[in-house]
Amino acid sequence: MNRFLIARLSFAPLSPARLLLAALLLALLPVGTMAEQPAAEKYLYRVSIKGAITPATMGTLRRAVEKANEKATELRVAGNNDPSAVALLVTLDTPGGLMASMDEMIRDIINSKVPVITYVSPPGASCGSAGVYILMASHVAAMAPATNIGSATPVQMSPGGQEKPAPGEKTDRIPEEAGADDALNMKRKLLHHAIAQIRGLAEFHGRNASFAESTITRAENVTSTEALRLRAIDVLAISETELLQQIEGRTVRMTDGTITLSLKEATVVDVEDDFRDRLLLLIADPNLAYILMMIGIVGIMAEIQYPGSIFPGVIGSICLILGLYAMQTLPVNWAGFGLILLGFLFFILEVKIISYGMLSIAGAISILLGSILMAKSGDDVASVSLMTALTTSGLAMLVSLFLVYKAAQAMRRTPVSGEEALFQETGKVIHEVRENDGRIFIHGEYWNARSEDGSVIAVGSTIRPVRRDGMLLFVKVITEEKNG
Repeated sequence: MNRFLIARLSFAPLSPARLLLAALLLALLPVGTMAEQPAAEKYLYRVSIKGAITPATMGTLRRAVEKANEKATELRVAGNNDPSAVALLVTLDTPGGLMASMDEMIRDIINSKVPVITYVSPPGASCGSAGVYILMASHVAAMAPATNIGSATPVQMSPGGQEKPAPGEKTDRIPEEAGADDALNMKRKLLHHAIAQIRGLAEFHGRNASFAESTITRAENVTSTEALRLRAIDVLAISETELLQQIEGRTVRMTDGTITLSLKEATVVDVEDDFRDRLLLLIADPNLAYILMMIGIVGIMAEIQYPGSIFPGVIGSICLILGLYAMQTLPVNWAGFGLILLGFLFFILEVKIISYGMLSIAGAISILLGSILMAKSGDDVASVSLMTALTTSGLAMLVSLFLVYKAAQAMRRTPVSGEEALFQETGKVIHEVRENDGRIFIHGEYWNARSEDGSVIAVGSTIRPVRRDGMLLFVKVITEEKNG
């Protein structure tokens, strides 16, 4: 209504009264109609993934993707329908890792409702093995100078670790068709699955699928400059600021359409690791997982040999559970793990069975062999150091032998309590002991007593219990007190 009156006044002949009325109407107009609308909110979530790809890093990325998607949904509900209002920036530096975790991370990125920008940084960082797949899955693939990408050939880790080829055997032969050799069939399946997967990701985002395939078939690895020339990546940027400048206005392909990136003046929100992520990342280290497992087994063994000590059992149980959790996320040689458990079982049996040390020797050998097999599990990214395995198993064996020695020593010791100790002591007759009545003082206690052979035992005589029937002791004379 005010705008209509102002328009009428603008076409009417000017007069002081009309000018004053127009000024009053302008003052009554809402401020928003006279000024520019404020810019829509924009958010750039940022998360860092460094080190081997494990369930811990998978959880970190998943949480970041979920937070970014939740913010995008929140903005749409509030009326901000800009599809580029939220994006996720992932800084990546990894030598590779577990395929199972990698596959989950790829699914999270591909199915994200907000663009995921993966940036291999800082300078000197690498994007190897599983990292190549993650970069190819991202809506924007970027690298910093002096970084490299490649070497994505999958390596199958069997429960027994990698087997060495026979002398003269060619290890790079992949049959064109499936044959009788199941090991080669599995290798062929794994390789062709990986090729199809990485080519599909590269083609989806318009990148060089042939180069992506060569990172698998030839383990090719190139610098960031060469990767840009080959169209393996989209952007080469020296910093995050330059990266955002270069991708401004770029159109990226999502699963449900395209989005034109516009992240100027976006608020950066860092997604920090929570306690759970930090804990999982810590125990995912195979060396620490092995040490936790050994501490757990020794602690439980100590609790079995010394019931009621509580502390070793509690600490041992916690460490064993944490160690086993970490082991299930790593390529573990379970035969080696079984040998280690068997070795500690031999140490426990040494206390119960007279073997003249044979069970202890068998236990030490079993633990040593199991530790060597455990060290042969995994690859360069996820493997137990042989030195760590031997040192930890050696210390565990020493502790176990000490526990066995102390337990055997305790079993040979004369009982100091209970019925066994009572039968080793002597007492005094305080009321004459006969076949049917009597009373003695022994072990600091008063007992009703009966004569074992039916004889009469005088007051003051020294006696020793020979058997017990409830609260009644049957005794015999050691030194008899003479009357008169």
